[in-house]
Amino acid sequence: MADEPQNGDVIRVNRGLYSHYGVYVADSNHVIHYTGATGPNDFNGIVRETTLAEFLNGAEDFTICHFPERPQNIPLAYGVKGLGKILHLIRIMKMTDYHLYSGEETVRRARSRLGEGGYNLALNNCEHFAVWCKTGVKDSSQVNNILDVIAKLLG
Repeated sequence: MADEPQNGDVIRVNRGLYSHYGVYVADSNHVIHYTGATGPNDFNGIVRETTLAEFLNGAEDFTICHFPERPQNIPLAYGVKGLGKILHLIRIMKMTDYHLYSGEETVRRARSRLGEGGYNLALNNCEHFAVWCKTGVKDSSQVNNILDVIAKLLG
């Protein structure tokens, strides 16, 4: 671990085929994230505050995710058609909601959703949750990458 996490940092742990995300709470060394009601191997996810060790679930390390002050410019994709163009336009529209919240605000936003269910791998997963807490944008790079591959395959 290169840096020590600060209050409200979004952290990521590699779980092999996917990454798991949460919001770090500094004063208690806890993480707020989508996880199963009975623990990390229960896939009926709800937003819970757990220990960092439970969030890591046996992993030795995590990464702190860094976000820009302002949204990155997404250039218009000329020549992109079909599903790829639709996905690109959705990403541009999402960026209008982008706001980088302070650590305290990020934790407050995460705590406001404690106990929430409705986990959905494609539409409402742990990355969607953590990125929304930090930026106001409900987004998942993991889902976006899969959708990009599908769009390219469909041409």
